[in-house]
Amino acid sequence: MKTLVKIILTSFIAISPILGFAQDSPHSISGNVTMATDYLYRGQSQTDNNPTIQGGFDYAHEAGLYMGTWASNINFAGGLEIDAYGGFSGELDNGFGYDLFGVYYIYPSDGGDNVSFFEIGPSVSYTFGGDFEPSVGVGFAYSDNFSFKSGSSLYISGDLGFTLPNDFGLGFHIGKQSIKDEATWGTPDWLEYNVSLSKSLMGLDFAVTYSDTDLSEANCFGGTNICDSTIVFSVSGGF
Repeated sequence: MKTLVKIILTSFIAISPILGFAQDSPHSISGNVTMATDYLYRGQSQTDNNPTIQGGFDYAHEAGLYMGTWASNINFAGGLEIDAYGGFSGELDNGFGYDLFGVYYIYPSDGGDNVSFFEIGPSVSYTFGGDFEPSVGVGFAYSDNFSFKSGSSLYISGDLGFTLPNDFGLGFHIGKQSIKDEATWGTPDWLEYNVSLSKSLMGLDFAVTYSDTDLSEANCFGGTNICDSTIVFSVSGGF
């Protein structure tokens, strides 16, 4: 389950050169690939604390329309997640940004477990001027029937980021996931948070992220450690 498009940046950082279009074209197509020591969805490991390889393609128009697809290995539902998403985003001259998006999380080999689901939502952000260019963002994602048909859900998140010298970035994130049918999903509603440090070097983006949730192992899918605190290392690139 990929995190919110345009909001959560710890999964991958896409670099977006234009492929197949003239440089003055309003259209752009980009690709991205990530290798990481774990795949976290809102603080919960999707790979049973094992490494992941992920990648996707995106189309964007200069007017703000975008769409794309993204895939990752997982350790349930047949071992594959594919996300299809689209939306409309933009940034105003005064530093405000916005995004209206929809994401369909697809598990093509889930064996009839009804894992796939759809989310929609908005996000807004503001980037300050001056040293370190601090930015803040708030996002919402709603599903009328969350994964495993666990009923309506709402995810609310907040982010704070800084641009540091020498192409370093520092990010803070917190999110709250609420699900109507907690028993069907497997955990109570939970709070998740992380801190990440990133560095761009030779066309690649390296990141280290500390992540945790407020779920105990007893409340994490009947007694697992995939909701525990962890440190994730990742490297991402674009083409």
